[in-house]
Amino acid sequence: MDATDYRILNLLQADCRITLRVIGDRVGLTPPSVSERIRKLEDDGVIRSYGIEIDRTRLNCPVTGYIMAAPEPDRYGAFCTFCEQHPAITEHHHLIGSYNALLRFAVRDADELDQLLSRIKTFGDSRTSLELKTLFRTKELPVPPELL
Repeated sequence: MDATDYRILNLLQADCRITLRVIGDRVGLTPPSVSERIRKLEDDGVIRSYGIEIDRTRLNCPVTGYIMAAPEPDRYGAFCTFCEQHPAITEHHHLIGSYNALLRFAVRDADELDQLLSRIKTFGDSRTSLELKTLFRTKELPVPPELL
């Protein structure tokens, strides 16, 4: 990878619908050259997927936050299945530490959150934090100094 690849990644991270022509104009390459670099980044596994970010508050789920959970070891498989199937849980990260799961959730109101937490408690201990606002979700990748 070189500095141009990092610039392409940052442009795609900011807007995955950006055109090859716009990327090329910004990094000084032709659209076919940009396409080839992106294809190589995909083939190398650097780019894993493209996606959208959904504002769940606009879908009547204004209460969002995070749950640190510590399901009992013998219930972890069932816990994972529960998380995957529950519509309010939008992310599930496996961790090492006092809590071995970090969940992100989006619910309609306090009653729905209470129901979700009651279900999670059947698997083990948990701690919940409500999200006030998101300051950023992604950061620009710094170009390593040796590539400048």
